[in-house]
Amino acid sequence: MRATRERREFLRTGINVFINENLHSNSQMARAMDICESGLCYIKPSGPFERHGYNVNVEFCLPDEVKPLRTKARVVYDRLDENTHKTAVVFTQIETQDANRIRDYVIRRKRAELFDQIKNEHLQETLG
Repeated sequence: MRATRERREFLRTGINVFINENLHSNSQMARAMDICESGLCYIKPSGPFERHGYNVNVEFCLPDEVKPLRTKARVVYDRLDENTHKTAVVFTQIETQDANRIRDYVIRRKRAELFDQIKNEHLQETLG
């Protein structure tokens, strides 16, 4: 059996925040699903859709922060079904401090997930 390789260079974690996607003069609210320091995946309701180019501006706040991140991005994935429109972007222009804020957030989340996993395994061993 062949091992599958992770295609992503950066750690990615789930996130649940609202974002604004701006394309030319058009702005849409969306909900972020996951994030890494190089990109973001988000969903919005399905509806009439016409993309004029793949460059967008995104704006959002990390959980428990009030200072927004504003970045330029390139759409690398767009998928529509009857209920949702899923988009993934790669950041093309992001401030170093914002990339660091995202990296720190991802590391904190991954660390918390690891501690929870270890705690749950320990509890199962203790109870089992």
